[in-house]
Amino acid sequence: MASVNVPTLDYNAQLVDPASGKLTRYGYELFRSLQERTGGQSDKVDAAHAIASAAVPQVTEVIGSGGLQEGGALGGNIGVSLYMAYAAVADLPTAKAGEGDWAYALDGRKPGETTGSGTGVPCFWSSGGWISACDGAAVSA
Repeated sequence: MASVNVPTLDYNAQLVDPASGKLTRYGYELFRSLQERTGGQSDKVDAAHAIASAAVPQVTEVIGSGGLQEGGALGGNIGVSLYMAYAAVADLPTAKAGEGDWAYALDGRKPGETTGSGTGVPCFWSSGGWISACDGAAVSA
């Protein structure tokens, strides 16, 4: 079914007949057009989202400004990312890392977590290595 344009609102028109409590013709047409515009029998909002998502480039770079460092590829509906990478400690990048870049070590250990039981930590690149933001030590799994 084709989309129906939503009519320009007439703020002087009544939506409901005060005598009967039923929608006026204007009220009926307004609500019908809103239903059709936002879905009706098929979900046009979800369909439009899928079309728009497919049109968005799948790789975007965050450009550093005001202290934010250049980031890596983004995907999905992420508009901005503070992390250069979101990976296991062993997979954190080193080749492109620059002083002050941020990453999230998925299996990085917080203070008190034992080897192999890390629940993840934010970390930053400094002096040639990834440093845990939780304790200032080299990030480890």
